[in-house]
Amino acid sequence: MIKVIQRYFFLVVVAVTTQAFAQSTLSGTVKSQTGETLIGVNVLLKNSGVGTVTDMDGKFILQVNNAGDGVLVFTYIGYAPKEVPVNNQATFEVTLIEDAKTLEEVVVTGYQSEERKKILGAVNTIAPELLTKIPVSGIDQALQGRIPGVAVTQNTGAPGEGVIVRIRGVGSLNSNNQPLYIIDGIPTLDATFVAPQDIQSLTVLKDASAAALYGARAANGVILISTKMGTSNKPMISYSSQVGVQSPTRLVPMASTSQYVSIYNEAANNDNPDFPAILQRPLISPQLASTLPNVDQVGAIFRPNAVLQTHSLTISGGEGKTRYFLSGSYYKQEGTIKSSDYTRFTGRMNIESEVKKWLKAGINLNASDASTDLVGSSGDGAGGNGGSVIRYAYFRSPAVPIYDSAGGFVDKPTLFNFFGDGYNPVGMLAYNQNKRITDRLFGKFYVVLKPIEGLTITSNFGIDFTSQNQRRFDRNWGTPSGGIPRINSPNRLTVIDDRNHTLTFSNFATYTKSFGQHGLTILAGTEAIQTELYEVTGTDTQFANQTSTLVYLGNGLGLKTNSETRSRNALLSYFGKASYDYNEKYLASATIRRDGSSRFGPANRYGTFYAGSLGWRIDKESFLVNNTWIDKLMVRAGYGVIGNQEIPNYAFSDAYGVNYNYPFGNARNVGYAVSQLGNANVKWESSSQFNYGVDLVTGNGKLSVSLDYFNKITSDLLNNQPIATSAGMASPPIVNNGKILNRGLELSLNYTGKVGDFNYSISPNAALIHNEVLAVNSPIAGGQYGAQYVTQTAKGHPVGAFYMYEMEGIFQNATDIFTHAVQGPSVGPSRIQPGDVKFKDQDGSGTIDGGDRAYVGSAIPKVTAGLNLTVNYKRFDLSVFFQGAYGQKILSVLNRDIEGFYRPFNVTERYFQNHWTGEGSTNQYPRASWNASGNNTQISTRFLEDGSYTRLKNIQIGYSVPKVITDRYRLSSVRIYFSGTNLFTFTKYSGMDPEMSVSNNSVKDGDKANGIDWGTYPAAKSYNVGVNISF
Repeated sequence: MIKVIQRYFFLVVVAVTTQAFAQSTLSGTVKSQTGETLIGVNVLLKNSGVGTVTDMDGKFILQVNNAGDGVLVFTYIGYAPKEVPVNNQATFEVTLIEDAKTLEEVVVTGYQSEERKKILGAVNTIAPELLTKIPVSGIDQALQGRIPGVAVTQNTGAPGEGVIVRIRGVGSLNSNNQPLYIIDGIPTLDATFVAPQDIQSLTVLKDASAAALYGARAANGVILISTKMGTSNKPMISYSSQVGVQSPTRLVPMASTSQYVSIYNEAANNDNPDFPAILQRPLISPQLASTLPNVDQVGAIFRPNAVLQTHSLTISGGEGKTRYFLSGSYYKQEGTIKSSDYTRFTGRMNIESEVKKWLKAGINLNASDASTDLVGSSGDGAGGNGGSVIRYAYFRSPAVPIYDSAGGFVDKPTLFNFFGDGYNPVGMLAYNQNKRITDRLFGKFYVVLKPIEGLTITSNFGIDFTSQNQRRFDRNWGTPSGGIPRINSPNRLTVIDDRNHTLTFSNFATYTKSFGQHGLTILAGTEAIQTELYEVTGTDTQFANQTSTLVYLGNGLGLKTNSETRSRNALLSYFGKASYDYNEKYLASATIRRDGSSRFGPANRYGTFYAGSLGWRIDKESFLVNNTWIDKLMVRAGYGVIGNQEIPNYAFSDAYGVNYNYPFGNARNVGYAVSQLGNANVKWESSSQFNYGVDLVTGNGKLSVSLDYFNKITSDLLNNQPIATSAGMASPPIVNNGKILNRGLELSLNYTGKVGDFNYSISPNAALIHNEVLAVNSPIAGGQYGAQYVTQTAKGHPVGAFYMYEMEGIFQNATDIFTHAVQGPSVGPSRIQPGDVKFKDQDGSGTIDGGDRAYVGSAIPKVTAGLNLTVNYKRFDLSVFFQGAYGQKILSVLNRDIEGFYRPFNVTERYFQNHWTGEGSTNQYPRASWNASGNNTQISTRFLEDGSYTRLKNIQIGYSVPKVITDRYRLSSVRIYFSGTNLFTFTKYSGMDPEMSVSNNSVKDGDKANGIDWGTYPAAKSYNVGVNISF
């Protein structure tokens, strides 16, 4: 399919670029009164039907006949229309003035478009040009910090990996908390395949009154994306390119070899008196130390300058009554860690034709092909024995070389009692073979009928076909153990092939009518969605020859396994909405949707979701109608109930599996057993939401302010019910258990101004949120690390709150130990000694035990914020964007491992310089001791840090080339720019990156174990140069 589209794309390019035009050319630039170029302005030669739209640099080109005495008409959302006589001119510089009184901006809000001035819900839009400021692999990454109440957290800095998006908090325990994406009217749970350059508009629906039209899938918010379409005019060709280099935002400084030797000997001298001479740990002698190398193990796994590049070509236009938009893009990101890469090709074809005056038909198709080279970075299973190369790099002593004298990899050191037995991370990367290929075809075929005035009938048939293949080979290598290399023994090949096919068929009608001062819009429709999932998994082991051409399923000599899974789910919906306004002063709307989902049993298959909202345009009242300082003042309120159906298929039914062995006589026989316990009574998770808002526009549109307060309660939480081990290996049933509150305040402002030739805008936004579990049957543990769980979800606390011992300081002397609660053993090598960590006796029992663990913070930010600044001076433009999150905690398990002394691994430079060496030396970092590791590595607030941060997310400076130069080369416009991403991060967090989410893929607790830093792939900062060219 991708090759077919590529051929079609090529043919259209040839066709539209070889047309001869015996016409005159009108061109120019359209800007706002602040000097900002305007994208998508409609430009029309009056009474001719010939028109176009401005490109990404505000430029336009129009081919016309005999336009000498004609008039150009310029129209743009939120601006007053402007007519400009041609007067035999060829070039134009046009300035549009904001018309805050009309506020005619049209916003896509779900199955329909509405005028901004009539929207009653919590709805935000993002200007499409902001989505291309930052080079990102997925459009969801570009949302970060742009909209209040939308928290975007990078899951990992690995190339091609996604982000976590939370709209108005965490509202569910077990199901997907990601928002629903609607792309050109077709729903999906992922939008990373859409190229930012293809987007015409992006709208976020945050509250129930705005999102209720999507009922069962809208509990976590809805993001609406509309892609571009051409206009009936000559072809417009645009090319954009951006190339940059990346490096990690920050690495943790580690001890050098001399520091490692010093701390090692200090720990040995601290511990040896507790053992007889034969059991004492030997010291590293000065003679041995002088022969040791000093290796930067962490720096060795990173690329010095990882290349990032993106290229995009678009062609848009129209012929007669047919319009088209064609695009192709290429995105390539080298990971900052060696052997990790991401490449994606994307092609889009949007075509619409007016068959009759009352009938339009069209097709929107997006095809993408993505390839990802994965490395183990978060305990996600890739790498030696399922480990993370980042963790191993931090563990490994600097005294161990990477290569031996023959150029091979040094694995286990000869003197491993001095330097540990961790794997060589550079070797892990060199032997890494883990590739994922994803092909996707997404789009729709549609018809739009307008049989009578005011009535529009739309029918969409959507497709979403995804094919994903992952192939991973864990190569056997390393120091021999029993004659066999110790890493990945035996070697193993795993192949997973997934296919996901979703069909969407929606039919809806919108009728709009005005009766004097009364305005009425009615929407009604149906929608049917069917998804089929298919997966085949095969594993093979013990390959005698590890040459890649000989590693395939069936060629191994060891244990083989395979599985095949097929499932299907369907959703049938009926929906309607009515909107009313009186003189655009008093407004009301009501929405209802009834969904039937195959994921629930017959007794609970259908759910009804609804919403209502009211609005009052105070500025239209008689006492304000003649004011000169308020352009808009609106108060609005809404309430609604929406749902969540994101649970596995067939959760209401027991499931049986065949791969179970039963002993009969002297043999094991394959038999059936229950693999999943069903719950016939499981039902919809529902979210009831109140929203109150105020919108103010003043100063003839210079200042706009929007303030929203929301209260969202999610009930009948879908969660796994723990079962006794005696029940066997069956998966636990899903039950409705609990209630969560998310309450908050959102503020966004925008101010534009002008001082001489300087035009500027300031756009801050912020959101405060309170998350609390109101009810749950019993505390739910999460974030397992060894035998411990580090989080709990319990009544009165946030979801996934950190639950652990609270560190009070360091025992300074024997009296300090004697007067404190009993903590650990009092005799033996592991007894508590001066220099060890002291824990708080929370329950006052006089003994430190499990009852002293307490709730000590949450990974959910209390405040998120963003600040966008733009300045334009003549042909120069500058934009600066800050983003931050505040009030959250991060548990650094990585710090626990590299500052814990539980094995002879390397330590941080911070620990070396600040650890306890005697009474009064520190109250934060314990003594160097392996004997005390059981106490000092206990998960506690010692490793819990403030995760608040402010980040300079992007800065970009651009220059638009003068028209006298572009005309010389027959170009419409050229803009060059330089930018930097993630350049500075201001934080107290000591780890690599404070932007932390669910970073250990081997722990499937989701939001119940957020904010745990296992040593995840860090974010990258980049320096880029780019160009935008229009022909």
